[in-house]
Amino acid sequence: MLLPPLNDYARDAAAYTRPAPPETFNFCDVIDGYAEDPTREALIWLNAAGDERRLTFAEIRDQSKRIAAVLHAQGITRGDRVLIMLPRIPEWQLVMIAAFRLGAIAIPCITMLTPKDLRYRIEATQPKAIITIPSEVAKFDDLTEGRAKLIVPYGGGQAQAQGWENLVSLAAGQGLDVATERMRPDEGALIYFTSGSTGQPKGVLLSAYFPRAYYECSAYWFDLNEQSRGDTMWGTSDTGWSFSLTATMVGPWLAGVRALTYDGPFDPEKRLEIIARYGVTVFAAAASEFRHILGQDIEAHDLTRLRLCATAGESLDGPTARDWMRRAGCRIHEAYGQTEALMVIANYPVTEIKPGAMGLPLPGLPIDVISEDQFTALPANEIGHVAIRMPMEGMMLGYWQAPEKTEDCFVTNALGERWYITGDLAHKDADGYFWYEGRSDDVINTAGYRVGPAEVEGALMAHPAIKECAAVAAPDAERGEVIKAFVVLHAGHDASAELAKDIQNFAKRETAPYKYPRRIAFLDELPKTVTGKIRRKELRDREYAAAKGK
Repeated sequence: MLLPPLNDYARDAAAYTRPAPPETFNFCDVIDGYAEDPTREALIWLNAAGDERRLTFAEIRDQSKRIAAVLHAQGITRGDRVLIMLPRIPEWQLVMIAAFRLGAIAIPCITMLTPKDLRYRIEATQPKAIITIPSEVAKFDDLTEGRAKLIVPYGGGQAQAQGWENLVSLAAGQGLDVATERMRPDEGALIYFTSGSTGQPKGVLLSAYFPRAYYECSAYWFDLNEQSRGDTMWGTSDTGWSFSLTATMVGPWLAGVRALTYDGPFDPEKRLEIIARYGVTVFAAAASEFRHILGQDIEAHDLTRLRLCATAGESLDGPTARDWMRRAGCRIHEAYGQTEALMVIANYPVTEIKPGAMGLPLPGLPIDVISEDQFTALPANEIGHVAIRMPMEGMMLGYWQAPEKTEDCFVTNALGERWYITGDLAHKDADGYFWYEGRSDDVINTAGYRVGPAEVEGALMAHPAIKECAAVAAPDAERGEVIKAFVVLHAGHDASAELAKDIQNFAKRETAPYKYPRRIAFLDELPKTVTGKIRRKELRDREYAAAKGK
């Protein structure tokens, strides 16, 4: 189902109604449909070593079927969980598609996760299979008992993977007679773990119908439609984040468009080289990446085929947007979404981009700003909760095995309207644009990563010098927000730059590296409520006030 491009946002959005969902659905049907053309290219993959692979939709179909046959032989069936921790390699897409084909629930994880992070995810979801690369198997240590252990031989370290089976070798001997499960809208397909303001990350269970919610995202935000056969879309996000799914699989492949992925360290000059060499037409990256790329000699590269850029996960500042347009020759289209609700607000090729604005709702999506008390839509320029009126196809089925936490996200007003509360505050202007006002909780959004303060604080409290601590968001020109830790020391320990560095290095070992505090301040005591709770908001407000005063 390809949607026509937007020509006039106000007119087309008002006239658009989301098609009714079919009785059953599987994203593999989309892949298999494009695979009927054996020449249609689906993926270009390259890495820092200079390796390159190209796969057609027909090859994606066949190889995913062979992997599905391996998983089925390992006992994986409908509803079973499969934990996937792979870097940006084609096998990530292939394993994800294979899991969808079987009706299994994929759990994508970034390779930066620590053994502690993985233990929590495995104990919470009880996956029947774990799939990773040899260099990562040590992280799973005693977590594999009773589970299929499969590796993709990439990046060396094969000697560490004794007792693990080679998924690629096993798949090579399989046939193609694997049935594609017919999934219902109430059945899960994905679990992404996302951080909250308290406690451990929550497992967001997305429906097998989640790709259908990307039709508008693909057609209107990425501008991919029936005229897009020659497009190449490159999304740089890590495989453990939902933006990777959006930009390297579902978004482009719904439109039959070639995706490009690159496995290698971030290098702004390399980004430009790849865009020019492969004729990338749609480029999706974090806002901080665009800022770094602007530090290069952009004009020395041929970017004439680049027609659209997209970003999400962190705020795009006006100077970066303007400089990119002037030097790269195309606009950056920012969008807003959540793992729980996917992309819901964006900027489009046919609309004005107001620097600093989140954008306008995706056509067909019932999203608004509602009041704190009555939970009804607010007039222009009043701050309230960003909320989505139910039902909405693509909305999460719930937090994994946490019905109370799920229900806490929803409210029903006196009109009988049921709303999902995102936890973000905003206002709308007279033209309907949403403007972000901040979080209603303590979640930190740093360079596109959502980090709960409790995760950071839990890691820091294991340091022998720390008596108490609080982690908050602090404004940062490059990353939007960074993690700042306020630390109270035990007696006998003195504040110093050396101790701050030691605490940072300790945090990197205790938890995923993106969660370490980039800034540390030592206090004699933390601000607290009368009941003894740390007043993180006071610390956060202090940081933002100081930044404004500069």
